[in-house]
Amino acid sequence: MSLNRLHDISLKWKLLIPFLSLAFVGATALFVVSYRFQADLIHLNEEKRLRNSYHYFLDLIRAKGDLALSLAYTVAQSPVVAEAFAKRDRNRLIALLHPTYMQLHEKFGIKQFHFHVPPATSFLRLHLPGQYGEDMQVYRHTINVARETGEGVGGLEWGVTGFGVRGVVPVFFQGEQVGTVGLGESFEEPLLDEFKASYGVDLTLYVPEKPGGHEPMGFASTMNYAPLSPELFIKSFHSGAVVFDTAKWEGRDVAFVAGPVRDFSSKIVAVVGIHVDRGSTLALLKRYGSIAIAIGLIGLALSMSFVWFISVVFTKRIAKVVTAAQDIAGGQRDARITVKSADELGIMARAINDMLVSLEESRKKIKDYAENLEQMVEHRTKALEESEKTYRTLVEHVPVIVYLVMPDRTAIFLNRFVEEILGVEPQDLSGHHEAWAEHIHPPDRTRVLAQFDECLEQGREFHAEYRMTHKAGHTVYVVDHAVPVLDDKNGLIRMDGVILDVTARKELQERIVQTEELETLSEVSARLAHEIRNPLTSIGGLTRRLLKSFEASDPRRRKGELIVQEVKKLERILKMMTAYIEPKSIRLRSCDLNRVVERAIQDIRAEFHDKDFSVKSCLDKNPHKLKLDCQLFEKVLINLMENAFYRMRQEGEIEVATGRNGAYATVTLAYEVPYISDDDIEHFFYPFVIDYPFERGVPDRDIMDVPICSVVIHKHGGIINVNKEKDNRVVITISLPLEQ
Repeated sequence: MSLNRLHDISLKWKLLIPFLSLAFVGATALFVVSYRFQADLIHLNEEKRLRNSYHYFLDLIRAKGDLALSLAYTVAQSPVVAEAFAKRDRNRLIALLHPTYMQLHEKFGIKQFHFHVPPATSFLRLHLPGQYGEDMQVYRHTINVARETGEGVGGLEWGVTGFGVRGVVPVFFQGEQVGTVGLGESFEEPLLDEFKASYGVDLTLYVPEKPGGHEPMGFASTMNYAPLSPELFIKSFHSGAVVFDTAKWEGRDVAFVAGPVRDFSSKIVAVVGIHVDRGSTLALLKRYGSIAIAIGLIGLALSMSFVWFISVVFTKRIAKVVTAAQDIAGGQRDARITVKSADELGIMARAINDMLVSLEESRKKIKDYAENLEQMVEHRTKALEESEKTYRTLVEHVPVIVYLVMPDRTAIFLNRFVEEILGVEPQDLSGHHEAWAEHIHPPDRTRVLAQFDECLEQGREFHAEYRMTHKAGHTVYVVDHAVPVLDDKNGLIRMDGVILDVTARKELQERIVQTEELETLSEVSARLAHEIRNPLTSIGGLTRRLLKSFEASDPRRRKGELIVQEVKKLERILKMMTAYIEPKSIRLRSCDLNRVVERAIQDIRAEFHDKDFSVKSCLDKNPHKLKLDCQLFEKVLINLMENAFYRMRQEGEIEVATGRNGAYATVTLAYEVPYISDDDIEHFFYPFVIDYPFERGVPDRDIMDVPICSVVIHKHGGIINVNKEKDNRVVITISLPLEQ
């Protein structure tokens, strides 16, 4: 009965009651959630701040330990200090280091500067020179560790008077350990006060009341010792946990974090408590709650008034629309609802009027469709076939790879351009995606397949740039972009994608980078050569004039001749640097690559005919026509083989071969050297890597070092690469574009 009465109430109350109820519940829930969120957020921020302060405190300890250890290493590595310590000369050590200790004490707070002799006996305290001789082996474990391991030890340590941050380093003299030296500062309230001044928090350091006990005892603090419960102390001291909590202390609300403090051996020796007053934070949270309640009540009252007004106004107009709709439903097709406004009710009225017009037009269209259906179907079918033919023609001739992949990674379509990019027929790559994956460059394969699988699973767009391997073996750089085709329920139907060949763009970028690097190198070298030439000429000229004034028996004459000899060597090096920066112009003409290589090999064989050195050639039977500066390129090959001769220590065999790789002709030089590191390979084209004859006084000739060879190859539009294979085998590959 009550439910029927609820159904029978007016629309005005049906709108008013639920809206007001929801408004009240929503406002209340919003206040509760917002208040709890603010409280939790403040709680998290407090915890984060205190935990960060704890880590900053540990960083301070480590920094102090590192400083002490660095200073100890500096002292231990001084030969003068080591000699005085080895001779057990206290007065000498005091004279050498006491001023230094006073500066360290004043500027860095270093309070201990201590020398120890084995096993751990005090030899000299620069902070207490008259106190020495006691055995500290039982309680100064850093000394024992430094003596036993022969390495420095730094960090927090418990001593007779309390904690200290120390660095202890063994001292060696003439290869023998003569003792240890340690520097450090105390770990007490001044250090805690320093941290409080920097980070605005209070700290208390707790230690067990007795060895192995569970009751905490305050060791040092920046305030009155704040109590720490045994439970939290045990959790932090024995378990190594960092705990956060809030409590009341001396009538104040405080938040604190307690965490372990470890000594140099990572053993927990104390617990630090970091406290912050949260009274202002709680007051702000309470004020925020009061304001939120007031705003919620005001909003609720305004909502009630507004909904009451709206419900009264709109229910009257709805009744008029309902009456007109009932007339239309009764069969009055020519009836229309009067539209007096542009609001929702007016829109609804116009929609009903439009619906009546649309129904009439639809009735006429259905009649026309029934009469012309067969003709329309034939026309649409023909248009669809023409559209499909146009689309397929476009896809087959577009200069990119077009593909369709199903959710199970099966490729159902590939256009003919795949043969142009990869040298493989489309049908060879159709089917499961593994056939396609085999052509992805191995270093990129795992990343690309994982990303593509993820896009298939999530039904999202795929975009990647990676390398592929052509059937002929060379690398092709591509950009792959695919978009998902989804059904009405956002389920993946397939992936439609295109692959664009960007190899030319990559090569252009590499050439631009190489050109910029060479321009920078030329500018730097030119300035350097200019600055060196004038003083070098002056030194050589003055020395030669001095030689003329010395008698043959004068002992100074030998020194002058040595200066002249070294100046000549520097002049040769300067000449070589000038050759580096000199612009290399090339005159291209059509050449047979094999003939150029053969001439270079003959020159090398003639030059080193009396050496245990040979050149083995394997030239391609098919001649390769290239646009080259034949003489300059021949010099490049000769220089690379001379470079190999000196790297091989003037003995061994070098293999020279020519071939073809796609649109490029290749020249390969391979030889084994006694040893070459990866760093040597990386800096292969750096100057002055190995000695050349002109550096040893052999008459000068045309200078062309390996860096100039690289420049000449680039001038020809080619690429030169150096790789290291097993057994220290060096392989140099030169790629030059074939003549079109």
